[in-house]
Amino acid sequence: MSIPVLTAALLLALAVVWHAAVVLADARAVTRHRPDGRVYRPGRGWTSAAGLAARRRLSYLIVVAGVVLAGLCLVAGLAPGRGTAMVLGGWAAVVLALLLADRRHGLNRYTAVCLALLAGCLVLAGGAWALGGRTWTAAAGPPASFFAAQLYLVAGVRKLRSRHFMDGGVLIDNLAYNAAQAAAGSHDFVPFPRTAALSTLLVHPAPRSVCRAVAVCAAVGEVLLGLAVLGLLPRPATLTLALVLHSGFLLLSPLRIVPFSAASMGLCVLATSQPLLPGPLG
Repeated sequence: MSIPVLTAALLLALAVVWHAAVVLADARAVTRHRPDGRVYRPGRGWTSAAGLAARRRLSYLIVVAGVVLAGLCLVAGLAPGRGTAMVLGGWAAVVLALLLADRRHGLNRYTAVCLALLAGCLVLAGGAWALGGRTWTAAAGPPASFFAAQLYLVAGVRKLRSRHFMDGGVLIDNLAYNAAQAAAGSHDFVPFPRTAALSTLLVHPAPRSVCRAVAVCAAVGEVLLGLAVLGLLPRPATLTLALVLHSGFLLLSPLRIVPFSAASMGLCVLATSQPLLPGPLG
């Protein structure tokens, strides 16, 4: 199969394994470190270890599915052909079914949507290769281009229309929250800034100006990336922009945002293989 398809499949395998591993770590933490066996989850209220049991069992299946998917990528790379393509596409369908089953337990819609879209595009890629051979190797490119453009454009436009985001307020809120969580012992967040520096961040104008500039760059960058995955920028520039943006997102919550970033990068890789608007720049 083509390198973009295999790369996207490996990124999906990383995303689903990481996603399930975080769920398993959460369930283990509730059991071991919560005296009352409960944890508070925003939007869901207090959740007991028993309440997480069903999702924990499903997460074990997702880990196995992700590892098998990575192995199938290796097989498809070493022995490309219609048979291996069909198996890879079929297993991507299994991963998609597990993700849809997990969706009812999760709260992070963007991550769930990106994982499901990437898995669906890989199902299409495997089926197209199995049916049409090498001439259909980029069949997943146009739908990936469409969905990636929609995701980035919607996110970017929403940020541009949010005064609180464009003023840097959302970034300041996130940094303050991350600092408080890290100081409380959570390893999900980067311990920056230190709690002693929070007053400077919240009061002084210089940090606010930096946060405002970063917010503007993030919003404009997402809109630009949304247009780029349609084929309006060269492929190297598009993938570089995507890598820079998602590297920045990782700083906010490196543990939990990896599945979203990996799935989004997989969509971008597929999108740039055959964008909706191919041309001298596509």
